[in-house]
Amino acid sequence: MKKGRLSFSIMFLAPALFIYTLFMMIPVASSAYYSLTLWNGIFNPKFIGLDNYMEILHDSNYWLVAKNTLTLILFTLVFQVPPAIIIAYILFKVKVGFKFFRSVYFLPVVVAPIAIGIMFSLFYNGDFGPINKFFDLVGLSSWKHNWLSDIKVVLYSVMFPQVWQYIGLFIVIILAALMSIPEDLFESAKMDGATVVNTFFRIVVPLIWDVIQVCMILAVTGTLKSFDHTWAITQGGPGLSSAYLAVYIYQKFITSDFGYASAITITVLIYALAFTVILKRFFSKEAVQY
Repeated sequence: MKKGRLSFSIMFLAPALFIYTLFMMIPVASSAYYSLTLWNGIFNPKFIGLDNYMEILHDSNYWLVAKNTLTLILFTLVFQVPPAIIIAYILFKVKVGFKFFRSVYFLPVVVAPIAIGIMFSLFYNGDFGPINKFFDLVGLSSWKHNWLSDIKVVLYSVMFPQVWQYIGLFIVIILAALMSIPEDLFESAKMDGATVVNTFFRIVVPLIWDVIQVCMILAVTGTLKSFDHTWAITQGGPGLSSAYLAVYIYQKFITSDFGYASAITITVLIYALAFTVILKRFFSKEAVQY
């Protein structure tokens, strides 16, 4: 009987394991191998050991785009997940038009990031963009910038569309968690005189903390793969002022430096694992039962 159950389980797991191995494990293993080689994508790879990783240590461009990526991660954790929690809680309390507002907040998520990037590149245009036009209109001309060519502001200009677009994703995830909380808890808190703020911090946040942690992990790992918005708006420029790690990897690939690009890819994987472990280690709490 047990052998039959095992065969039955293997039969259903095999397709998923095959697809995961084919499209995830094999590419990762290939990248790890090619990261130890000098390869232009045409001739046979030449094994060079850890030379690509040693080059990374001395590559100022790599550390610039790594800093840009880290900045985006911090902005995501501060300006994406917390606002999503607050907005989700407000929507949860709204009974009229709940489905409408939920759809409105989620709508940007389903739009192609390239389209969002192109739209914001028009907004940021220094000559006819509506942002500078608005500052002129309200008498704040000193606030005008060349949003996409000034290295002091271009990174933040590129970050904003991405942070804005995916807030809706976390709103929907957190809303689902809120809707799983029994209504009795809110009624009991109200009878005990708890304010909306107290209910939020003492009941809601502890009960959905595991979901919040998942949102933080998704935000960080998604940020490490960021490419579309900055490529559509500035292609990482001026220079590499608004480039992320994924953009730098792409630039190395199109110059046929496949070994070095693969080494950078492995570092991104290491960062993703490290951030996941850190978030799980320092933001884990004992599950709250209800």
